[in-house]
Amino acid sequence: MPSPADSYQAVYVEDWQGGLDARIGVQANLGGIAIVDDPVFRGGKVVRASISRDENFSHIANGAPRAELLFPTPVSFAQGQDYLIRWSTFLPSSFEFDDKQLVIVTQIHQGILAGSPTIALTLLGSRYAISERGGLHPERVSAAKWICCADIDRGKWVHWTLRYVPDDSGKKALTELWKDGVSVFTSKGAPNSYLNDQHAYLKIGMYKSGWNSRQSNVTRIQVFFGPVDVSRRSLLPAIGGDQAQADTVRREGGEASQQNHVEKNNETY
Repeated sequence: MPSPADSYQAVYVEDWQGGLDARIGVQANLGGIAIVDDPVFRGGKVVRASISRDENFSHIANGAPRAELLFPTPVSFAQGQDYLIRWSTFLPSSFEFDDKQLVIVTQIHQGILAGSPTIALTLLGSRYAISERGGLHPERVSAAKWICCADIDRGKWVHWTLRYVPDDSGKKALTELWKDGVSVFTSKGAPNSYLNDQHAYLKIGMYKSGWNSRQSNVTRIQVFFGPVDVSRRSLLPAIGGDQAQADTVRREGGEASQQNHVEKNNETY
């Protein structure tokens, strides 16, 4: 598994100790997103995302149930770059799984078009799923895999690492996912970027598009998210000298907190 030390440059580090960065977009009802105490590590701060089926989401984004954070401009995914994204999820011990419809818990969303997200980590029943799409036919999934077993993850932090090399042709495309340091998904040569997209962005939280219209086993969902760390390295000759370093955003204490932790088509998401 690669690490930021492998010639990657920091783009954004957030440990939530200073509260919610004002530049982060919030798509949630009041109370749907909150910074709270870490349920495991004393002194830590984390994001709590909550949604209930009886909430009114009509004024949130496209009106579908969600509680999500949109990361600021430095966290932008362009073709010709190699990205490393690290984050953590925590399912409460009382978490109830819905085997009738999925919920997206992390996504890389295309920057220019509506449609299903380029990369999506979801929960359906007690299984995770990772999927990617892009190229000429983004309405179709280009690669995907079920990942076992979310039911044994309740009450503990799960640490994710995503290596993402976007390419709309698929020729240089690479998507790799690790769960607690173990490789769980690799896709190489499949389109993983929408055509000509140079501004895909990161979202964490929950998005449950069909909750208002389809059957479901649950009426409330709550997930916690730990520190987020995004870094990159170029696959192309450097342009503009130290611009990558100039774009870096680092919140106070982010690196230390991350180390502590680790030790539907045509639908707008």
